[in-house]
Amino acid sequence: MGKHERQLIEEAERIIVKLLSSQKLSGSDKKNHWFKHAVFLAKRIKRDFPKITLAYHLGNRYNNTGDILVISKGKKFFIEIKMSDTKLGIGTKANISQDALTENYLFMGKTKSWSRFRQGKNHDKWVNDYLSQFERYPREISKIANPTTQKEEKARYLRKLAKKGNKKAKSILDDIQKKDKKEKIEYLTHLSNQKQQKKIVKGFFILITLGIHRKEELENLIKKDNFFQEIQNLFVYYGNSYKGKIIIRRENVGKRIKKILKRYSDFKIIFPKGLTHCKIAGVRGKVFKPLLQIVFHWKNIAQGIKTPCLNIFDLTDRPI
Repeated sequence: MGKHERQLIEEAERIIVKLLSSQKLSGSDKKNHWFKHAVFLAKRIKRDFPKITLAYHLGNRYNNTGDILVISKGKKFFIEIKMSDTKLGIGTKANISQDALTENYLFMGKTKSWSRFRQGKNHDKWVNDYLSQFERYPREISKIANPTTQKEEKARYLRKLAKKGNKKAKSILDDIQKKDKKEKIEYLTHLSNQKQQKKIVKGFFILITLGIHRKEELENLIKKDNFFQEIQNLFVYYGNSYKGKIIIRRENVGKRIKKILKRYSDFKIIFPKGLTHCKIAGVRGKVFKPLLQIVFHWKNIAQGIKTPCLNIFDLTDRPI
């Protein structure tokens, strides 16, 4: 999510707080892209919490869960807001930092991050070597001084040619993808041989399931001993557009996580052989139940080229 879009979302969250507190809206509030979503979300929250004595926007603080705190009938409730212009679009649970597993100490000792592992494999060099097999790049690309920018523009150019049926361009991109896949599998094998910090794996699972994805939030909350007390009363409200209507859905995340934690005694990362993902699984005796799938991915241009990240998918049974 871009900085401008995040700003609009935060302004919409403040609009919800104003509506919950019966405060006057400004002209700019009504021009916000998410204004209609905010109105419908506020109506639903008021219906669910009929006696709100306080509504407070928590904003960019990284020491708490949720976007909005409400006090209703003397009890504190934390509310996370999710807004989308599509119909109930919640397939990808999160898209997070490429090094999130090691940055948040899910493994003991000095486990190599994915970025450091790629450096050791001279990833950028071998990608450039493959791209250089194509000899007829436009002059404006060949003249680019910045090596990273030139690499990306070369890859974009080959992708464009490949879509038009150029076999050489397609072959080069396919070769990069194959080698990158092999490299990912090597890294996941490296991770599979590291000792895991089970308590932190459990905390990571909880935070991702709660919708807490930003680096600063994860780093702060994963170290917080009592954050689960907060999430006992955490609700996620989804506002989605469909055929001109705003559809509101509520999920009692605290209750759902509490059920999962009762069901499983432990949590562990498992590594399916020969694949570019790992999974966080709940452990019950000798049974391992996959709960989150963590895919090692490049989200721009093509695999191996630009913006490495982790795509996380929810494998738990989600109530509607």
